[in-house]
Amino acid sequence: EALSSARHMIRAAVRAWGAKERADEIELAADELTTNALMHTDGGAVVTIRVMAGSERRLRVDVEDRSSALPRRRDAGSDGVSGRGLMLVDRLADVWGVEARGSGKCVWCEFLIPERA
Repeated sequence: EALSSARHMIRAAVRAWGAKERADEIELAADELTTNALMHTDGGAVVTIRVMAGSERRLRVDVEDRSSALPRRRDAGSDGVSGRGLMLVDRLADVWGVEARGSGKCVWCEFLIPERA
């Protein structure tokens, strides 16, 4: 249920901020980061989406959890279902990374999006 709620929030935010051209990429990357946080840590995740001002307009997705364990790329499982999350984020996002936050961490990704007309 938490993942479904996060998906709806992400979809609404992406469209509200005029990033329809990259909506599928943003939604998939955010979904992968959220799924990883929920599956590989104890407890929940906090998802934050915001538009970053600067020389280029960027949409940033932050996924925070309470685990200090850093994410790591893994080989995809033989079932083809697991092990692809960070690989997908790396290919879809313009940039991504990990930051320590208190006793946990934040895995984030950013996407360049067009200026609003």
